[in-house]
Amino acid sequence: MLHLDPWNKVMVMAGAAAAVAITILMVVCFVGEGCLVYELINSSKRKKAQARKLSGALYGTADKNGVNLTNYAAYGRGDAVHIPTRQQSVASAHSLNEKVERSLLSRLSSSSRTDSTYSSMSSARTSSSSIESTSTTSSSSPTPDKISPPAVTFSLLASIIPDSNTVKLAIAVESATDLPARDYGAHCDPWVSVTVLRDRRSIRRRPPAPVAFFKTKTIRHAHNPFYSQTFVTDIQKNEMKEISLQFTVMDQDRHCGPVEMGHTSITLKDAKQTVEEPEKFTTTQFIKESKKDCGEILFGLSYLPTAQRLSFSLIKINNIKQEKKAEEETLNPYLRIMMFNQSGRLVKKKKTTVKVNTKDPVFNETLNFEVAPGQLENLRFLVTLCNRRQVVDIIPMEDITELINHESSDQEGSGPGGFSFGSDRNGRRESQGNQKDVCIGRIALGSTVRGEKERDHYKSVCDTPRQVFSMWHTVR
Repeated sequence: MLHLDPWNKVMVMAGAAAAVAITILMVVCFVGEGCLVYELINSSKRKKAQARKLSGALYGTADKNGVNLTNYAAYGRGDAVHIPTRQQSVASAHSLNEKVERSLLSRLSSSSRTDSTYSSMSSARTSSSSIESTSTTSSSSPTPDKISPPAVTFSLLASIIPDSNTVKLAIAVESATDLPARDYGAHCDPWVSVTVLRDRRSIRRRPPAPVAFFKTKTIRHAHNPFYSQTFVTDIQKNEMKEISLQFTVMDQDRHCGPVEMGHTSITLKDAKQTVEEPEKFTTTQFIKESKKDCGEILFGLSYLPTAQRLSFSLIKINNIKQEKKAEEETLNPYLRIMMFNQSGRLVKKKKTTVKVNTKDPVFNETLNFEVAPGQLENLRFLVTLCNRRQVVDIIPMEDITELINHESSDQEGSGPGGFSFGSDRNGRRESQGNQKDVCIGRIALGSTVRGEKERDHYKSVCDTPRQVFSMWHTVR
C-alpha cells in the first residue's frame, strides 16, 4: 500500500482540483454562449440558419408561378454555395433571371429577424426600435398611457438585370404591429395586400394603373402578426420614378368579409430605389384608416326591462353607395343584425326582408332581441348592410300560385312591404347557387365601441329605458 507524506497528499489534492476546474471550464466553453470555442463551433450553423430565415416564398415572378426558393446564395461571391436548378434545359435568359432573383433576395434577407409563426399569436408588442430601418424618420417610445397606432413593416430592394430594360423589384412584408380588435370585441385575422401602381400622367388626372398585386397569408387571432413573405415583380427601368406601392392591412371577418383596417403607400423614389446601385430599404409606417361612406341609415332603439326586450326599429336607408367593380350588379339590399357577448362571440342574429333593385330602401320593420337587464351594458350589436345576389330561373306559369303561397308562409324573406326571393310575379325563382351575399357596410353599437355617435346612441337607451331613440348613422 502506498504511503504519502503530508506534502505529497497536498499535491495530489491540488492536482485533482485543477483537473476538475479544467473540465468545468471546457464544458462551459462548449455549451455556454459568448465563449470563443463556442463561437467557432456554431458559426457555421448560424450562417445556415440565417440564410433560411428570410428565404420565404417567392411569388409573382415573370418566369415561374408559385415556386418556393429557399437557401438563396449571393450570386458572384466566392463564399456562396451554388444551388443547381431542377431543369437543366432552361434557356440562358431564364437562368440569368434566376441568378438575379437569388442575389436580390439574398441581399434583401441579409438582416432578417427570427421567423417564428407562433410568436405572432402572442400579445407581446414588437418594439419599433428593434427593427432596422434606413429611413431618416425616428419615432419615440410610446408612453404606457397612450395606445400606439397600427403600423406595418416592409422592405424594398430593386435590382437591374444586365443588358435589359427590366428591373426586378423585391417586396418583403415583414410584420404588422398594434392592430386593433374588432368593434364587437373579437380578435382580428389580419393579412396584408401589396399593390404595385404606375402613375399615369394625363390632364384628366386618372388614377394610377395597377401593375401587380400580392397578398400574404392570414394569421388568426393576431394583433402583432409576423409574416416574413417576399414577392418579386418585373417593372420597366424607364418607369421606376412613376412606380408606387400601396400596403393595405385587411381583416378577414367571417361575418362581414374582408374589412380594411388601414393602408399606407410609398414611391420608389422616396425609398431610394431609383439610383444606380440601390440598397435595401426597410421602414415601419403607420397605416391610415380610409373613411368609407356607404349611405345613411335611420333606425330607432328602445329597451323594455319588464319584457327584457331590446327593439331595433329599422326605418330606411338613403343613397346606398357601392364599389366601382360592383356597380353593374343589381342592388338588392337587406339588413342583418348580430348580437355578440362580451368576449365577441355571436349569440343571435336576425335579418329583414330583401328590397329589390333600389338604392333607397324603406324597411319599416322591427327586430327584437331578448336581453336581460344585467347583460345590456356588456352586449354589442353589429348592423350590416348586405346585397342579396340573385340567380333566377324561368319556371312555368302554372306553378306561380303554388310557389307564392308556399313562400308567403316563410318568415324570412317576406313581410310588410317586403319581397320574397323564392319567387316573384314574373314567374322567376331563385336557384341554389354558390354565390355569397356581399356586405356593403356595417355599424357597431355598444357601450364600448369606437364610434362616438354609435356609443352615445346605445348609452342613451341603457340610461333611459322605455323610450325610443331614433338617429341617423353613416354606414361604413
